Amino acid sequence: MPLPVAAGAAMVGGNLISGLAGNSAVRRKNNLLTQGIREQSRAGMDATSTMGDFISQLRNTASSAGVERGAFASTLRGAPAVGGPMTAGAQFRTDAAGATGGAQAYGAKLADLFARIRAPQMQRQRESEVLMRMGDALRPIQARASDEAFLTQLRTGMVQPNPWQQIAGQGIANVGSYYGGKG
Repeated sequence: MPLPVAAGAAMVGGNLISGLAGNSAVRRKNNLLTQGIREQSRAGMDATSTMGDFISQLRNTASSAGVERGAFASTLRGAPAVGGPMTAGAQFRTDAAGATGGAQAYGAKLADLFARIRAPQMQRQRESEVLMRMGDALRPIQARASDEAFLTQLRTGMVQPNPWQQIAGQGIANVGSYYGGKG
């Protein structure tokens, strides 16, 4: 093989070796970034699943005024009736029964009013408890995702082309250039 052809082949080969060193580093970075994206996607799917669970729990937090009214009314049922001495007459007992009925009717009205006031408060309280649990469940997912993003950034920053391969490629190209200039 004549010297100029060998020199040209050496230059091309050296440049090819140097280029391959850079390309392999780019491929490794791309692989690391792809892996990082997959981890972020997994964390996103975990968060979406967790959110779905908590949204279904939020739908079940509705509080009805009827349940609250029942709680207040059951308390009134245990209230003592208006009574009198054993020797009281029929008129007194009738009036006492009327007073007891009136007091219980008034109590039922108050129970209804309190239930309508309290039901939304209880619903908001249950919703806030569900949201706090959701925040507690999402925190580890978010921490894992940010840790993975940071590690991916560190890993990709550490990928460098093989310096020995680059030096060898440049040396071969320089030798080819030198002999190509002499030929």
